Amino acid sequence: MLLVLIAVPILFKDKIRAKVDSELAKTINADIYLDDFSLSLIRNFPNATATLKDFSIVGKDEFRGDTLISAKSFRVVINLKSVLFDDNITIKGIDIQSPSILVKVLANGKANYDIMIGEEEEPVEETEPSEFSIGIESWSITNGTLIYDDRTMNLLTVVRGLDHSGSGDFTQDIFDLSTKTKIQALSVGFDNVQYLTNKRVEADIVLNMNLPESKYTFKENTAKLNDFAFGFDGFLAMPGDDIDMDISYAAKDNSFKSILSLVPGVYTEGFENVRTEGNVNFNGFVKGTYSEANNTLPAFNLNLLVDNAMFQYPDLPTAVTNINLNMLVDNKDGVINNTLIDISKFHMDLGQNPIDAKLRVEGLETSKILADIQAKLNLAELTNMFPIEGTQIKGQFNMNVKADGVYDSATSSFPAVTADMIMTNGFVKSVEFPAPLENVNFVSKIVNASGKMEDTEIWVNDYNMTLDGEKLSARLYLKDLNDYTWDLALNGVIDLEKMTKIYPLEDMSLTGRLTADIATKGRMSDLEAERYDKLPTSGVMNIKNFKYVSPDLPQGFIITDANMKFDPDRMVISNFNGAAGKTDIKVDGYVSNYIGYMVKDDQVLRGTMNFTSNNVDLNEWMSEEEAPADTASSEPMEVILIPKNIDFTLNSKIKQVLFTDLVLSDMNGTIKVKNGIASMENINFTTLDGQFGVNGYYSTQNPQQPLFDFGLNIRDLSIAKAYESFNTVQAMAPIAEKVNGKFSTEFKINGQIGKDMMPVMPSLAGSGLIKIAQASLTDSKLISGITKMTKLSDSDQVSMKDVTMQAEIKDGRLHVSPFDVQIANYKTTVQGSNGIDGSLDYKLKMDIPAGAAGAAVNNALASLTGKAATGSSNILLNLNVGGTYENPKFGLGSAESGAPVQQQAKAAVEERVNAEVDKAKEEFDAKRKEAEEKAKQELEERRKEAEAKAKEEVDKATDKAKEKAKDQVKGLFKKD
Repeated sequence: MLLVLIAVPILFKDKIRAKVDSELAKTINADIYLDDFSLSLIRNFPNATATLKDFSIVGKDEFRGDTLISAKSFRVVINLKSVLFDDNITIKGIDIQSPSILVKVLANGKANYDIMIGEEEEPVEETEPSEFSIGIESWSITNGTLIYDDRTMNLLTVVRGLDHSGSGDFTQDIFDLSTKTKIQALSVGFDNVQYLTNKRVEADIVLNMNLPESKYTFKENTAKLNDFAFGFDGFLAMPGDDIDMDISYAAKDNSFKSILSLVPGVYTEGFENVRTEGNVNFNGFVKGTYSEANNTLPAFNLNLLVDNAMFQYPDLPTAVTNINLNMLVDNKDGVINNTLIDISKFHMDLGQNPIDAKLRVEGLETSKILADIQAKLNLAELTNMFPIEGTQIKGQFNMNVKADGVYDSATSSFPAVTADMIMTNGFVKSVEFPAPLENVNFVSKIVNASGKMEDTEIWVNDYNMTLDGEKLSARLYLKDLNDYTWDLALNGVIDLEKMTKIYPLEDMSLTGRLTADIATKGRMSDLEAERYDKLPTSGVMNIKNFKYVSPDLPQGFIITDANMKFDPDRMVISNFNGAAGKTDIKVDGYVSNYIGYMVKDDQVLRGTMNFTSNNVDLNEWMSEEEAPADTASSEPMEVILIPKNIDFTLNSKIKQVLFTDLVLSDMNGTIKVKNGIASMENINFTTLDGQFGVNGYYSTQNPQQPLFDFGLNIRDLSIAKAYESFNTVQAMAPIAEKVNGKFSTEFKINGQIGKDMMPVMPSLAGSGLIKIAQASLTDSKLISGITKMTKLSDSDQVSMKDVTMQAEIKDGRLHVSPFDVQIANYKTTVQGSNGIDGSLDYKLKMDIPAGAAGAAVNNALASLTGKAATGSSNILLNLNVGGTYENPKFGLGSAESGAPVQQQAKAAVEERVNAEVDKAKEEFDAKRKEAEEKAKQELEERRKEAEAKAKEEVDKATDKAKEKAKDQVKGLFKKD
């Protein structure tokens, strides 16, 4: 038995691991990493123990690089007997060591935990309820981290140092669930407000679980936030989509010290030694129904009473005394605008400095406000009551604020307000920087007697401060918040590095010196009407060695030196030298309406700038580094919005631009930004050994559907390099990958831009001429397919020389008008289209010798003509190319007349027959002529023969006559 217990996990470990991997791969749409898997039957015998080590699940797509969950160890202990013999499987325990969980919900509602691969549901026959169930006896989590980042609600919750354990019999319908939880640091931020920061949490809760009714009742329970302990009574039920609740809560500890522990900055190391007195009463309830569908909330109530409390840190001489607070938060019907916040009494003495306040707010949408706050503070005494480590504060600050009226954002109304604030001899010194900020003085007053925006007046008089011997003074008068009227003056030096030593900026670095002497006054209506003669403004500002670095700008932004001169219309910038990361910047020019742009959102900033740089490195602004597992990583790339309140002309001259693997050289041209549109005029640069000229625009007037429209003038660009570098070429002309040569084009293209800042391929449209001086295509499935189809052994290469093609993009396809290429030595006309899905629809017309047309065509012609084709004449062979670029299909096409190939052959036969008829006629005429000539010759010969015979006969007759005459003559002279 011992050998079996040892051997079984070893023998079946790999099979079980493979099965686990297989099932996870089939059910989870995420990357799963698992360093080790172990199975033991001895460790907790008679229970089986399965352990996953260094286990993690990492998201895909929008959540690529986000680790949903990771754990150092994940252990499950299962009762073997329940697996083998019972219908109820009992999980004895689940233990998770050092888990890190990131739950992320994007603004569009998509969540990173939604990773289960969906399956189509099939109808199932009704069956008897199964007796099978799974019960979990206990579970534990040690040293966990949880981040919940919900962009739909702008909610961020961070839990660190989580220890949690629980137990309950889930095989029962009704049982008690007991849990213990400790959190070392809890932070909660909602809607850009931090409500809790690094609070310690402890909770021991016993819930009665009524699973059939989905009702959960609080029994024994205690929760602590820092040292503030409270408990719950009541129930929470979820019988449907709504949540019914009747819960009351109250403080378990009535000491003031517990409430004090919640105050930000007070709960520090050594807080347990703080001396306190006073009584506290804290209670409330939540009762009613929460319904998302009906947009209803339960009624709620909170009461907090602090009576005659005090506290004092043990090492500090002064106590905070006479602390009294009476606060009520009440909502009787769940309607959020019927909420009442009433602080009827608040008082405390900070040493000899009293603070009194009253505040009543009726309604959280349209709010009726009554407030009265008075304070006289000797700031030097504050550090004797509230320890601020490393910081010394002095000075006298007095404040008196009264407000009475209605705040309504819809009607831009607010209460009548009177506020007076005076600072005298202010002093701040930090251990981070030895020189103090001193001689801080100002008198400020805010008055509005009617609650109307136009009746508001704000004064900041005689503001002065000195930092390390350098003085800064300012004054401000602002009136009428509908039509701003201002009078502002600023003179002096600000050393930003020294300021941030005194007032540290979290997660950012800021250095540099600003020297300013500026005075401006005027009215917003005059500014909007461009009545600059009514806006006296003058002054200068110099910036030296300015540097800003933050998590959002890790590359840093630097201004080595810059001078600005101000007048009512313009801020003229000269001698601006700086850098953004690796990009050096030199700028000069002007901006106008800068005052209106600073004080009102709807004002337009105008200007013209000359921008010069030796190197612009765009790659460092497109980092894809993964965020750490315990932080919320950045969102996927979003559309770059062009501001609508910018009217800017930027004349650029850049020696080199780095963008991905591209190097753009000698870029120059003009970029104009106006009304949410960035227009490019005569942008010229060199890349991939080609010359580029760009004109057009990129528009985000509709942020949900950005558009672009560009005219491209490209000269001598490598076709293969264009394929490697541009995704539009890869989508629209995949054959370019196999083409050697260069091309030039004048092409216009437009379409939509996606959220990834890439063109939305189906939306593309455009047209233009593409010119190829010399290029060749080899090693392509298209070429091998033509060779196979035609049986032309010498057609393995396509060459193009002085080719000009008319191309058009529409409906997701690239269409080309007929153009000529050479396939081997055969002139071929090409036309057709291909789609972004890789589909092909092309027609090829090859002018080839008939004898070279291939066996298939030759046999077809021979069967109709009775005579095989010869190489002595050419035919126009038509081919169709379909299928896809990766899997092209070939077939015989149509003649130019539209007749099928058989008709081509028939026409060829008819032509041959006519030729034979003409030949026969010629032969007949020739023979007839030959016969006529022969007959004529025979007649001539017969005539000559007759003439000769007749002559012969005449000669014979003559001779006879002569002989006879001679004889007669001789007879006359003959002697007897």
